[in-house]
Amino acid sequence: MNTLVLDVEWQHAGNRHCARLLLDQTPLSIGRDPANLWVLSDSSVSRQHAEILLTPQGPVIRDKQSRFGTQVDHQPVHAGQSRLLSSSCELYLGRQQVLLRYELRPATADFAAAALQELQGQLQDFHQHSLAALQQSAQTPAIVQALQTELSQRFGALAQASALWAGQTLMLQQLHGLVNQTSGATPLLERAVPLIGDLLKAQAGFVLCYDRREHKYQLQACWRYSVNPAAALAVGNLVGADVIACPRQQLAIHSFELQQLQWLQADDLQVMDSPLAAAGITAQLALPLQHDGETLAVLYLESRQPGGFCGISHAFCQALQTQLAQALHNAQCLSRALSDDLTGLCSRSILEEQITLAMEQAKRYQQPCCLIFIDLDDFKQINDLYGHFAGDEVLKATAHQLKQLVRKADKAGRLGGEEFVVLVNNTREEGAMAYAERIRADIAAMRLQVDGQPLTITASIGVAAYYPSLHNQAYRFIDCADQAMYQAKHSGKNRVALYQAPKLQLLETAADLRRSVAGG
Repeated sequence: MNTLVLDVEWQHAGNRHCARLLLDQTPLSIGRDPANLWVLSDSSVSRQHAEILLTPQGPVIRDKQSRFGTQVDHQPVHAGQSRLLSSSCELYLGRQQVLLRYELRPATADFAAAALQELQGQLQDFHQHSLAALQQSAQTPAIVQALQTELSQRFGALAQASALWAGQTLMLQQLHGLVNQTSGATPLLERAVPLIGDLLKAQAGFVLCYDRREHKYQLQACWRYSVNPAAALAVGNLVGADVIACPRQQLAIHSFELQQLQWLQADDLQVMDSPLAAAGITAQLALPLQHDGETLAVLYLESRQPGGFCGISHAFCQALQTQLAQALHNAQCLSRALSDDLTGLCSRSILEEQITLAMEQAKRYQQPCCLIFIDLDDFKQINDLYGHFAGDEVLKATAHQLKQLVRKADKAGRLGGEEFVVLVNNTREEGAMAYAERIRADIAAMRLQVDGQPLTITASIGVAAYYPSLHNQAYRFIDCADQAMYQAKHSGKNRVALYQAPKLQLLETAADLRRSVAGG
């Protein structure tokens, strides 16, 4: 099956955005709703605006009854209808201009060709052996039973090989789909590692990444593999670093540094006198995932099956490396666009979009909605006394605390500097105040170490409840919570304050104003 690589480029709020999207049998949904596979933030884009589908004639775009319409090269696409996309075209989704290009590339072509060639060779060998067996059985009837058994075994092995190749090809195609179905690198790897491990009949696995900011190796997407909660392997530098790690992690690090596939079978483990051999491990596999010459991560798998990973070919390993590396690169680009680079929380643009959507829901369905604005007290002094590295550690620790506290239905993001915002859905101001107080208390209870010295931080927090006259403008909602935060700051810091909206601001329409004046 063919796969399309879509390169798209657009401008929003003065910023240039680029993305590479993979299109297969799964339609690529487009809209303002974060549930879409391609999210555009412009207000003229409908929540469910359009979708791109792959057809035998090529990719087509279908308008999903959007409010402001869809155009391809200035030709309108009527609601419910589709239009074929050329390899380079200009789209208008509402008022949002998008430049789109694509190139057709066969999915897993190299591996499929190698697998097909090997299958044809085995079929030819099976055919010749069958002819020889028939001739032999005609001359010596007594050996017919033995020949039948041998042919049955050969056919069974061929059927197993065909099933394995089919499963491997299907898995490589599924990796394409994961790019459009996950919202970042970590979710992608958490779904990909079990998928690969089950197919290869592995016992356990993980992905080794290198944090260049922290100068640490880190384990992600651990599958049937238990690690120390503080499994971050500090190193002095990337190559030739003195790392204390278990044999599994050492092999993955070795693969990362050499940028080479490492494949150890049972004999290798015995020769190396590896403790893993005594533990029943029959094979280890470390695949470096590279994109444009850079190693992004290493996929590690181990087997307890007799023969280890002998059922897979180097051609498949190379195809797996290519597909998973491309998927990981795209997911990392998406993660950087959706989240704050330092803390991993929602980026400001995504947070503002989520706030706008929450305000729309609150107005349409009469649901409560609140914002919690968090500002760390005396943060400038921390930077001045201990340096910006210590300040970054404080921000990351605070973000980690928020991730532990925030409910699944809520969103936490970093506005910038030492300012954080939590969007609280379906909660009235009384509940939001209690929520904010828990956040304040937990931040104050954190015990951090900077150069061996204990460091305590506090936060001033403002809470604001949604009211209709904010007109679904996120910056106005944030400003209300910001004002409450400054009230807490001026009242002595390390406390929570509630925004009190003037009565006139609570009135949504002119009719409300006239009724208020008439009522005195």
